[in-house]
Amino acid sequence: MGRPIASLSKKKGIPMERSISRSLLCPKIIGRTPELAALGLLLEQAKGGQGRLALLRGEAGIGKSRLVAETKALAAGLDFLLLQGNCFRSDRFFPYAPLLDLLRAYISTHAATAARELKPLAPA
Repeated sequence: MGRPIASLSKKKGIPMERSISRSLLCPKIIGRTPELAALGLLLEQAKGGQGRLALLRGEAGIGKSRLVAETKALAAGLDFLLLQGNCFRSDRFFPYAPLLDLLRAYISTHAATAARELKPLAPA
């Protein structure tokens, strides 16, 4: 994707490379320890068979997406099946659009097993 950009370190004149396509996320999440712990607890409870739901809300730029990304990484480590549905402006008249989006993605990537796994959820 992006070409590496070569530069020199100001301190020692050491060549460094940085890809412009690589994310600049801090490897450590800062200031969200209680929230991440609460979401981790919900994941553990869900893994134990207790259904859970978490809703995140807040002003733009406060780290909701990063908190979700960290929680998804924790869930992947616990062998959860991760599904994501997105909502777009054009979907405002379709209240179940995010659910339909994630089901379409699941069915397209798990075609061989989707019908068998989803059948118990269908009305009789």
